Amino acid sequence: MTSRFRHAIDSHSIHRGYIDQVVRAGGLPVVLPTLGAEYCEELIEAVDGLLLTGGEDIDPAHCTGSARRPDYTYHPRRDVFELRLARLALDRGLPVLGICRGSQILWSATGNPVIAHIPDVNDGQVLHRTSLTETSRHVVSPAPGSKVAAAYGEAKIEVTSYHHQGLGEQTPGDLRWLVTARAEDSLTEAFEREDADAPWAVGVLWHPELPAGDDRTDPLIADFVSAAGGAS
Repeated sequence: MTSRFRHAIDSHSIHRGYIDQVVRAGGLPVVLPTLGAEYCEELIEAVDGLLLTGGEDIDPAHCTGSARRPDYTYHPRRDVFELRLARLALDRGLPVLGICRGSQILWSATGNPVIAHIPDVNDGQVLHRTSLTETSRHVVSPAPGSKVAAAYGEAKIEVTSYHHQGLGEQTPGDLRWLVTARAEDSLTEAFEREDADAPWAVGVLWHPELPAGDDRTDPLIADFVSAAGGAS
């Protein structure tokens, strides 16, 4: 699973929720530091699945063509590293789960645009986060027959959300995604490989690792661990 480099404290870090969930599901978490893209092939060879975690905004230069926003933090080195990791994992058939920023990385790695600022396009119909420091809760509707629907077993699920970038319209490419959950503003909240026989790969814009500190096991993270061969 990927990590953040926090310049203020010179540390690679990861939220405990990711670790707890993978361990609880029977997996062995391996935390990847943000290195140069030249290390990606060796790292991918060493793991059975890739979990792309949340964090800073993706630099618009990679995915939107718009200018950087002065009130947000970017980490271009992390972008380059994770875009390369994601593409290698997909090409080699590793199970992949993208969470929040991680889903945007998956989307971008396959040639698709990211929405720079959701409030600019949804007229505030759904709060995808409450503020720069506060998560929100909102409802998403999984598509019947999808991996997300199978994991949660409900027609509607309430999720913890903390993003302002979103997923734009898919463009033609060598790897196609199927949208498998939407929010009530119709924006994409989850996607998976269009080919049902393709290796396990899912992206979700919400945070299934939150809240941390309880003893629940998120079923989608558990499915990812199982696909990677880590379930006991």
